Amino acid sequence: MTDTHIILIGGGGHAKVMLDAALCAGVAIHGFIDDDPDAPITKLRGCPGHVGGFDEVTSRTGCCPILAIGDLELRARLIDRFGDVDFASPIIHPSAIVSASAGIALGGFVGPGAVVNADAKVCSHAIINSGAIVEHDVRVGINAHVGPRAALGGGVVVGNHTLIGIGAVVLPGVKIGSSVVVGGGAVVTQDVGDGETVVGVPARVVGVGV
Repeated sequence: MTDTHIILIGGGGHAKVMLDAALCAGVAIHGFIDDDPDAPITKLRGCPGHVGGFDEVTSRTGCCPILAIGDLELRARLIDRFGDVDFASPIIHPSAIVSASAGIALGGFVGPGAVVNADAKVCSHAIINSGAIVEHDVRVGINAHVGPRAALGGGVVVGNHTLIGIGAVVLPGVKIGSSVVVGGGAVVTQDVGDGETVVGVPARVVGVGV
């Protein structure tokens, strides 16, 4: 399916950032879906119309939705819920630098000033936020979020549904599991297991998810 009618799923702050990136890149957005027709995105100049609530995603044939919600748990539920939907091509801000050899999968987002270097792979629905650096040969998993100004050294692996917090640094070759939270400003020097929360310099485990 060609992305002739891209619809943002969500209308909050992250949707505003994605809409702004799309407008800067000349990508037309058909509308936004949110249960709140007066969501924050409506305050942004160039906001497309509200086209319905979340229940209407699967009923809109000919439209390509893209997740525009920051909450990773909610995003994961929506991915499962709308698993049969054809999601849109990634939205990439024109100020981002993405290597020709890197791969950005469907539903992805690369924000302003971000860098994705050679042979990096960003899987579906992942977020590379403003100013983040994804070095060579990195793999960013499905629905993972690399926060603003975070940096992933060469060969880092980030699992599915994992959050790399604002300004965090992951040293080259480190493997981070799925559903991990890396706190803002942390420096990760060794591998992190599934479901763990790590904070500090160097990062240490402070919690494990259920």
